[in-house]
Amino acid sequence: MKKAMKKTISTFLAFTILLAGILFVPQPGTAAEAASSYYLPSSYRNMTFFCVPDDLPATYVTLKVYQKGTFKKPKASSIKYLDSSDRSVARPYIDKAGDIRVYFFKKTGTATISFQIGKQALKSKITIKPYSSPLSKFKVGGKNFASRFSSSTECNFFHENELSNQNVSIKAAKGWRISSMKMKYGSGTFEIGSCKKTSFSKRVTFDGDADYISLTMYHAKSKAYVTLTWNCIKE
Repeated sequence: MKKAMKKTISTFLAFTILLAGILFVPQPGTAAEAASSYYLPSSYRNMTFFCVPDDLPATYVTLKVYQKGTFKKPKASSIKYLDSSDRSVARPYIDKAGDIRVYFFKKTGTATISFQIGKQALKSKITIKPYSSPLSKFKVGGKNFASRFSSSTECNFFHENELSNQNVSIKAAKGWRISSMKMKYGSGTFEIGSCKKTSFSKRVTFDGDADYISLTMYHAKSKAYVTLTWNCIKE
């Protein structure tokens, strides 16, 4: 029951985010905005991501656009002709905050996101690659959950008794690194930020109602990130 409810809520929230982007429509810009010169930082001109795993309908990246010499972003009303060369791979919208969100789905390929501010044309190339598990090992005690992340970013493990003195052992798949992680176990927490580890090991006791391990994985070649969550739920 808990598992089904959690999946339903996750799917509902993802579609709510998607619809929020669709419903906002920009209006014509001002002359001052049209005369300004804007740019996309180099890291946003050519990006690579992994397609959405089975447990998510879509995800997105926010394009950063700034006025030259400042970090001022353009008004949503000044952004015109926003489009994608392949909307089945990546699809752009303007959200209520005036930011450009590019949603991508389960199809691999390449799409160029293009738009215009005044007479200035800007482009961003997005490549979507097949998703595969960023982990070669994810063991808690004697159980290896690595295969559970082969087509999903989330794994739910239900248990009745305290999991005492469990060795958590994690190893990244080839080409991947552990960028950051956070663990909650009973009243305790453990956190690592901004690292490039290929493996991790720690003994903990899971005795809370909703313990978890959250990992952000980084792929060095494609510069893509994936966040994985293992939920340890005491029934």
